[in-house]
Amino acid sequence: MTRITAVRLTPVNVARTTGVVCGHVIVELDTDDGQTGIGEMSDFQHLPRFHPDIGDLTSTLTAMLTGIDLWAANQISGLLEGSFPSSGSLYDKGAVIRCGIDIALWDLRGKVSGRSVGSLLGGAVRNALPVAYPIFRQRSAADIEANLELVANRLDEGFTMFRVYVGGDLGLDELFLRALRDHFGDRIEIKSLDFSNLLDAAAATRFIERTLDVGYALVEAPAHEGDLDGLAQVRRRALVPVSEHVYDASAALRLVSARAVDVLNVGLFALGGITPALRVIAIAEAAQVECLIGTTQELSIGTAAAVHLGVATECVTIASDPVGPLLYRSDVVAAPVTYSGGELLAPTGPGLGMEIDPERLQEVAGPLRWDAGATTSIIDRAGTSS
Repeated sequence: MTRITAVRLTPVNVARTTGVVCGHVIVELDTDDGQTGIGEMSDFQHLPRFHPDIGDLTSTLTAMLTGIDLWAANQISGLLEGSFPSSGSLYDKGAVIRCGIDIALWDLRGKVSGRSVGSLLGGAVRNALPVAYPIFRQRSAADIEANLELVANRLDEGFTMFRVYVGGDLGLDELFLRALRDHFGDRIEIKSLDFSNLLDAAAATRFIERTLDVGYALVEAPAHEGDLDGLAQVRRRALVPVSEHVYDASAALRLVSARAVDVLNVGLFALGGITPALRVIAIAEAAQVECLIGTTQELSIGTAAAVHLGVATECVTIASDPVGPLLYRSDVVAAPVTYSGGELLAPTGPGLGMEIDPERLQEVAGPLRWDAGATTSIIDRAGTSS
């Protein structure tokens, strides 16, 4: 029996290449046999605009988890979900907290048993996880040219699949999509248009119908959050599959029961980790719905957890989204995750296969903070520098 003896949380602030500074919390769980598992509470820089008190959170989690057997998964899940229940929102900060602890537990179990997280999940069903590189929303004509250059650079690096955020300025969005296809033709694939629940279903449908000739594989969140009827309407009218993010198993069940989606977007940050994600995957498999692994753009620890789940899950058949380590200017691990030919490779070694670099961790450590800026900057991940 291996028992948890300590919970350590280190808040960090890491800048994206856009200039946006994102707050994360690095989790370390110690055991009575000298092992340490690591996890990540990823990207707190989403609305609502508040951060948890890290000192208080450390005390709470320490009191909750100290002395518990590492393998008592049901007990630990019950404690976490009871103390940090789902709020029914995609960017539930309680889910982010649960996720960090859950990832660290899987890392610990892998280290104790000498197996990778992917092996604990049943073993790989694919060699690597295909990913789509994100192109954030166009806010000006200058963004169109800048993003075309970005696509060209990523294409040179082996990325051929892209995910395009839309729903802000629809005129600019359409101009960019047509310029993207004109410039690159069939050399690139547009995996999806991500509406991020910004438009109602009718407006999203009109935009899809107007741009369908551009060619993209699916549309994501093309209705206001929680509008199952709207999603189903888009699915009936648009000649393209529909995907939606999932924040708990009940939401997944509602989506598939309403025949509102073709694809479930399974993000560990939104669900609270690998353990609750497995429930959603079971629902998807039973409903014969495809999945993709979503992201809030984690650092390498959170991204490693995502790829281990993705390569070990049969129904993850759609190109996934975790490219966070490519979007940040620094990381906290000795060796970041690896991308090759537009795919994310699962790290080797026990657990997540990640090791914290103490110097890198200290360089970015500090209290979580909000930089001054408009709410639109938070949503669009737009910064003051590039």
